[in-house]
Amino acid sequence: MEPEELEQLLLKIMQDFPNTGQLHSGLGYDEIKSRLMPFTVDEPGGIDAVARAIDAYFDTSVNTGHPGFLRAFWGPSEPSSIVASLLSDVRNTAMHSFAVAPSATIIETEMVKAISNLAGFPGHGIFTTGGSNSNEMGFLCAREDALPGSSVTGLSGQNLRAFASAEAHYSVDAAANMMGIGTKALIRIPCIDGQMDPLALEEAIIQEKQDGNLPFIILSTAGTTVRGSFDNLNAISEIAQKHGIWHHVDASWGGAALFSKRHSNLLNGIEKADSFAFDAHKMIGSSMVCSAFLVKDESILSRAMSHTNIGDYLFDDPNRELSLGRISPQCGRRADALKLWFSWLELGKKGLGERVDACVDASKHLAHLVNEHPQLVLVSFSFSNVCIRFTPHSNETNEQGNRRVRKVRNYLEDNAKCMVLDSILDNQLVIRFTASHPNVDKAATEEFLSNLIEADEEISSDSSNDYS
Repeated sequence: MEPEELEQLLLKIMQDFPNTGQLHSGLGYDEIKSRLMPFTVDEPGGIDAVARAIDAYFDTSVNTGHPGFLRAFWGPSEPSSIVASLLSDVRNTAMHSFAVAPSATIIETEMVKAISNLAGFPGHGIFTTGGSNSNEMGFLCAREDALPGSSVTGLSGQNLRAFASAEAHYSVDAAANMMGIGTKALIRIPCIDGQMDPLALEEAIIQEKQDGNLPFIILSTAGTTVRGSFDNLNAISEIAQKHGIWHHVDASWGGAALFSKRHSNLLNGIEKADSFAFDAHKMIGSSMVCSAFLVKDESILSRAMSHTNIGDYLFDDPNRELSLGRISPQCGRRADALKLWFSWLELGKKGLGERVDACVDASKHLAHLVNEHPQLVLVSFSFSNVCIRFTPHSNETNEQGNRRVRKVRNYLEDNAKCMVLDSILDNQLVIRFTASHPNVDKAATEEFLSNLIEADEEISSDSSNDYS
């Protein structure tokens, strides 16, 4: 492909940049597949084949920049982050060695320091494949801290125990599974209004110790997936320090509040933790994936990621100590830190914080409207998460109310009004609204509310509807 042809294709892609147009195609699996075909060809198709593939992809993919895209913690990328992603692809290097990625290594190191500084951390860590991966690394560091040398010797028969709230992300279970301790070794702690109960946590720790088990990690959450709740990091850190347990904070969602003067207090106490996860590709708007694992003690991270001497051939250069592959489970890793760097350069901490403020303001506006509406019940509001249920009809059971929520959600999505999740809270199915990008402004929340009421009235007007 010639440079002129590449430029032509890039311009074609950027024509969709304003994220105008439909929310989604409304097509099913088979229809989408037929639009995308062919997937392989024997003879060269040239630039025309690629151009057709671009059109097919745009026509059949979800428009995450649409104001009605409300079902995820991410949306359209910041323009500068798109440029950074392209630049990374142009150089196409791996992040294992300073020798092959000198500038990208320095950029990642400085971005780790910058994120750490927001949280009162010393500046150690690594970029990862996402919040789930960062939580797994928290588990590995905690294991190495509790059982020094376990990255080499294994668990040595120790019955390790991990603790997380009942509303913590499912990646915590995945981490327990992948580390080999099993999900039964993960103790889920009850919540009070979405926050982990510190008293119940300490009781569980004491019980596990009495049973001869070894508590090794407490995982707090700063921004739960459904409610958007923030655990009491100060109280949990105190318990962790008292019992000598590693404290990891999953701030994949709520970590964006660190950029905001108005909302950074939500993470008070994070500076007392041992490690935390942060996703810049969520509310901060970096292109996917842009995540980091931050840790206080780099020596523990280095031991936990020990590759023995098998990979020495990759790091056999004068700058060995600068090579990030020493402290990462990955070798072929993208230069993802460029995406946060470019956005930070363009918008500054102030602009990134204003992104966060705008999202929270939009959700707060919706929460107020829901609370005032006779057809709706505000179940929960925290950070940028608004959980909604409908005022019950006469003699409506909880199960019928759940089916009503599901039908409304499906109606909204099927008719391309908006895309939202429904989630279970306290045995009730709720509509979960999140504002994760600036296109979801106050006007968008008002349109969402109007669509929500219209959908419920449309479904409720059907006399044969038992919400089954």
